Amino acid sequence: MHFKDAAYVILKEVGVPLHYREITVRALSKGILDSTGQTPNASMGAMLYTDTLKENSRFRRGDQKGTFALRTEKPSDIQKQINAISDQVKKTLLKRLHQMDPEKFESLVKLLLDEMGLEETSVTDYSGDKGVDVRGILNADNLSKINIAVQAKRWKNNVGSKTVRELRGSLKVNEHGIVITPSDFTPSAKTEAEEAGKTPISLINGNELIDLLIENSVGVAVEEYTVPVIDDEFWSEILGEDIQSSDAQPQKPAKKIIQKPLPKLPLSIKGKYKGDVYHAELIDISGKVRYNGKIYATPSTAAKVITTGWKSVNGWDFWHFTSEDTGELLKIGALK
Repeated sequence: MHFKDAAYVILKEVGVPLHYREITVRALSKGILDSTGQTPNASMGAMLYTDTLKENSRFRRGDQKGTFALRTEKPSDIQKQINAISDQVKKTLLKRLHQMDPEKFESLVKLLLDEMGLEETSVTDYSGDKGVDVRGILNADNLSKINIAVQAKRWKNNVGSKTVRELRGSLKVNEHGIVITPSDFTPSAKTEAEEAGKTPISLINGNELIDLLIENSVGVAVEEYTVPVIDDEFWSEILGEDIQSSDAQPQKPAKKIIQKPLPKLPLSIKGKYKGDVYHAELIDISGKVRYNGKIYATPSTAAKVITTGWKSVNGWDFWHFTSEDTGELLKIGALK
């Protein structure tokens, strides 16, 4: 498991706040934390600190410094209905993907790539594609163009390492390979895709494919509804009415947020990709990054240069800095 998933399991078991170091120790002892780094404690703390800033975070900060617990707020009835509808849509999408004609599945992948911004996409001849079904060009923010070659496998069974090897062998010079399937990949396929010394192959499974279809509105329409909500502030402040019902739970006073001074800029930052560490500078708090002597408008733009531009990358999560207060490695998103 990744850090946040492992932390969720541990905190759910104990039911009380724990320091991030204790969370890390328990996760490692149970063998549920995937970490090959030398500072798993710092990584766990940085991820939890950053995640609690998000509205949909599963975690909250405890009363003691460095401690974390699970959020206990229950979703509203409306949110429960939205979640149920979303889950059902994803199940229906997955079922349709598995039932599609393989040739039409390739056309769907092409349409998705078009919506994701790829240029000059084309479906290869179905009977003689030699491992490549769709080709296109990814223009990475007008900085560089990356040739993409996709193998679309409309399989119900998990895709194995043979498919990965076949695609790699069909790549032209300077092409990046991707395998897309509505199922999943075998462990050997995942290992083969990241094999050291070989051209890396990106793998997109069914769940990731569904998220991309929804995010890019391919075969999915987004409907919005207006829901009336009581304006409690109006009733209490303007009309002086007591709006607390007999079964309402008293609201806890909001904790005062103390703004810490921002670190001095430019700030040394670094990102890790496929085992290599890349160094850059955060020039200003809006997100300008200097990398390899060039200035990029956003952290994501700079990160895409390193990650070959494929898949969306959140530069605020990719780049990290060392906290002067704690010495911990934190995501630069914590500075926003």
